Amino acid sequence: MSTKENTTKFNKDNNNFNERTTNNLNQQQDAINKTLDNTLHNVKRTTDEATREIPRYTQRIAEYQEQTIKTIKDIASDFIEAEKQVIGSFQSQVDRNSGVWDLYNPQKIAENHSAAVNNFTSYLLNTANLVNNALLSNIRIYNTALEQTRDNLKACAKTNTNFIQSINRENSRKY
Repeated sequence: MSTKENTTKFNKDNNNFNERTTNNLNQQQDAINKTLDNTLHNVKRTTDEATREIPRYTQRIAEYQEQTIKTIKDIASDFIEAEKQVIGSFQSQVDRNSGVWDLYNPQKIAENHSAAVNNFTSYLLNTANLVNNALLSNIRIYNTALEQTRDNLKACAKTNTNFIQSINRENSRKY
């Protein structure tokens, strides 16, 4: 065999090897891209499902707030009704003992109790508002932390990509 034939055979074998290697690398790259595309599709599907659930969660929160306000209203109503009964009972005592009228003025008692009920109702409503505000603040903090995580991961990914690209450029200069 001559040198030219050996070189030709070597070149053919080398070309076949390069083609097989390139095909394998292309298949691997395609498989990686397909896997990453599937992952992205799954993330999109999951986040879309979560987005569709927002109205349900919003409705639950609204129901919770409405129930809280209704309960506070019921507490105040029940308390006022009980006070009416007490004052009515007290009024009958005062009517029988007219000398006690100055000491136990039902009008003053009713006004004091009304002020107490109003203060108590305001306290309960303010407490409900504090709880709601705390929930909203925590949601805002969570969203801010999530956005910062996203930004940090973007920066980290960019740094890693730049690093790998610089290594590939350096390696391509050497060979």
